[in-house]
Amino acid sequence: MTAASHEYRRSRVEVAGGRSTVGVWEPVAPPPGPVPTVCAIHGITSNHLFLAGLAAALPGVRVIAPDLRGRAGSRHLGAPYGMRAHAQDVLAAVEAFAEPGEVTLVGHSLGGFVAMTLAGLLDGDRAPAEHRFRGLVLIDGGLPRPPRPARPPRTPGPADPDDLLAAVGPAARLAMVFDGVEEYLDFFRAHPAFADGVDPVAGESFRYDLVADGAGGFRASTSAEAMQADSDDVYGAPDFGLGVERVMGDPARRRDVHLVVAEGDLVAARPGLYTAGILDEYRRRWPGVRITEVADTNHYDILLSGHGILACAEAVLAALGSDRR
Repeated sequence: MTAASHEYRRSRVEVAGGRSTVGVWEPVAPPPGPVPTVCAIHGITSNHLFLAGLAAALPGVRVIAPDLRGRAGSRHLGAPYGMRAHAQDVLAAVEAFAEPGEVTLVGHSLGGFVAMTLAGLLDGDRAPAEHRFRGLVLIDGGLPRPPRPARPPRTPGPADPDDLLAAVGPAARLAMVFDGVEEYLDFFRAHPAFADGVDPVAGESFRYDLVADGAGGFRASTSAEAMQADSDDVYGAPDFGLGVERVMGDPARRRDVHLVVAEGDLVAARPGLYTAGILDEYRRRWPGVRITEVADTNHYDILLSGHGILACAEAVLAALGSDRR
């Protein structure tokens, strides 16, 4: 996953309960002075390698991208899950691998909600997060959508395989056992969100995601418990709500928020997760927020297709205050 513009390394950082895995793309030819730095946060069943295409589109920029707890290289980290726990883990990665100074947060899908939570955190006697983070790029996630329909409370314990198999999008794979990498890739090749094929970035991310199950088969690395806890938390997390209040309620900070949305949803159906009505409500409620709608993309290939990556990279570069291409 090394691009001509960056040197890639994988490292570990101490967090609550163990060590988190973090991918870092260091620019080969950084500009003079402090290196512009982005912290990129992946989606609910993904991992940091899914962001490699975006990193390659940011020459001269350091990209720090942790695996969230319960996923990929951080799969051995257990509960607590939820927006605040992830935000604290991400902050640990930033403090370990970023230079002093401002960092721009980028979040895809669930990662957008984590980024918004982190941007609004006040951590004890430390400075507010707004003094560490400048600019917030949310890629098809990170701003509140209408609540999902109420459902009966879940009994604590292992995930129900029927619930996972009925899940929308590639999350259904969490209930499945695979013979190996090719069968795992075939799952994605058959999925409507990847109708144009599994490109090299997605392929590397999926290979990294697959782990042995101890019984001769292979499974996706994402903990079903983590996925369900995080999904529930997105809809009712007080820390995320506080982040929205602090960031979007401040006109100056709101101008540094850029929402980039896909035309299609998790199964490439239209409209996408953020409908025209929702976006109009954001513009009414939060004047000054920047919104880019990217045609011919879905929730996943917005970070894989050339024009999707370009739109996301332009938003990041604008947040960094740069016109580098």
